[in-house]
Amino acid sequence: MELKEIFKIIIILGNITLALNTFLFFKDYRKKTVAFKIIAFYLLYVLIIQLRMSYLSSLHLNNLHYTHFYFIGQLVLLSFFFILEFKNKLLSNIIKIYLFIASLSLGLCYFLFPELINKHNMFEVVITSIPLTIYSFIFLVRRIDSDNKKFIYLNSGLFVYITCSTLIFVAGSFKSDIKIFIWFFNASLYLIYQILVFVDWYKNFRKLN
Repeated sequence: MELKEIFKIIIILGNITLALNTFLFFKDYRKKTVAFKIIAFYLLYVLIIQLRMSYLSSLHLNNLHYTHFYFIGQLVLLSFFFILEFKNKLLSNIIKIYLFIASLSLGLCYFLFPELINKHNMFEVVITSIPLTIYSFIFLVRRIDSDNKKFIYLNSGLFVYITCSTLIFVAGSFKSDIKIFIWFFNASLYLIYQILVFVDWYKNFRKLN
């Protein structure tokens, strides 16, 4: 089996796991905390984007513009999640201020340079992803010795995936024969991330009878 075929299988498995996680997080949605509900909407949001991108890719159509929705939406939703979970006024205010500045910066960026909508925007990747790795790291440090282990698996996967994928997005500068290995690694990390999301639900949120 060629690497490209394995790559496609991993992408499909990642999407299936994401769809399963979305279903599980919405199953008992009304009985959960606001932070849990934000994660549920985040999973649904990402699922819609992933399915749309996969559909366009199957038709050999450009789907690059959907990555902008992914990065910006991810920053917004996860920022609100961390604000709720940190329960720290200083940290919450820092996240809110940064979210406003980042949103304003990206808005101006695409207003002044609309041609970037159909291109990889490294500025966008950096200002939307690096803060999330920092928030996730702070979350893990604060919760690792705590009795409350909710979302710790999810954040572990998030931290590793976003940290690595941020670096991987420089793949545009690599030769085409190397790109497939880079994107294969990225897809594998995403599958692992979604598996950890499932582990978090199973260990911390599933309804026990």
